[in-house]
Amino acid sequence: MRKLMRQIIFVTFATILRWPVCALIALVGRTGVFKTVFLVYATDENEVQGVYPKSKFIRRYLSGKPTPAGLIMDGWLPIGLYLGIPDLPRDLSRKKNRHIAEKIIQQMHWYRRLAGARTIGLAGQLGPIFSRRHNIPMDPPIFTSFYGNIFSVHEAINWVSRQKRTYLHRQKITIIGGGELGTALQTYLNSQGYDCSMISVRYTVRGKVRPVNVDESRAHLHGMDFVINLMPRGEEFMESGLGEVIPQNTAIVDFSRPPIPAEQLTQKVYMGNRVRRSGMRFMFALPGGGWKQKQLPACSLPALIAAMTGQASSELESFCLLARQQFFSTALIDTQVASQTAKLPRWDAIWGRSESGVEGNSALDSIELFSQK
Repeated sequence: MRKLMRQIIFVTFATILRWPVCALIALVGRTGVFKTVFLVYATDENEVQGVYPKSKFIRRYLSGKPTPAGLIMDGWLPIGLYLGIPDLPRDLSRKKNRHIAEKIIQQMHWYRRLAGARTIGLAGQLGPIFSRRHNIPMDPPIFTSFYGNIFSVHEAINWVSRQKRTYLHRQKITIIGGGELGTALQTYLNSQGYDCSMISVRYTVRGKVRPVNVDESRAHLHGMDFVINLMPRGEEFMESGLGEVIPQNTAIVDFSRPPIPAEQLTQKVYMGNRVRRSGMRFMFALPGGGWKQKQLPACSLPALIAAMTGQASSELESFCLLARQQFFSTALIDTQVASQTAKLPRWDAIWGRSESGVEGNSALDSIELFSQK
């Protein structure tokens, strides 16, 4: 019943009330409270049906049309919008659908201007699909998920290590798949003192993901402290059979959607694709994957940080440092130190104070390159 009601409400707002909602966004946007707009998507048909009804006409009508789906809140102050599309990644990646990808980017720029926001965030696979498959530039004010994903995984590893009371460095880590993200994550973790290796994967004719060499992969997993699963879907990890040979005391950091069914494994599974900041939440909670309101998708982090600080870090090390300075951490943490900015009067944010609480437009000045594009 809840699923049906959400479908009815969302479609009503996406069709009948679309223009009144846009007018309201423009009106609120004039106050300057909105800092970012963030685009989410569904990974499979089940997630699509969590919001959209099973109607080809409605899906076709809303295809390529980002629709406001909720707010990004900091305390009681809305600092951003998140929007959704019914298009699946496998459909968007097809060359014949380039016009849909271009339409989505144009619409996101339009919403950014409408809301008076500084940045545009793209969830998960959208950035790589748009840039590699369709040659659409991913330059500011557009921010993709890359750095946020690496930060989230590293924070999750640090947190689990502290809980297990193990030495943080020289632990053995294996990354399963992940392509460019997996390679960058391996390089970063090795630079942080870990002993990190990778299990390569391949795509089958039917679009499934499998280890390149199953026997070598299984032998490689013995003695690992962490296994990071970057396979797109949790079911692919289960079908690979790797969970059967991973030692029981090995922690699995999962980055897949839908996630690994943890109840089917003897090892402990930790979600590595979610971050947290005191007082910040998505309202309403994201559909699919068991999201909670206080859990922020790691892919939203680059756009959020650039919008909040006015700084667009081109180096991974400086980005991670900036994220920690802004009190972002893994969502695995149950309690965390309240951020300094959470104690500031929210009217300061409305009237243009910087995140440090100092009067002035330094943040706006440094992000001028975003707002001019």
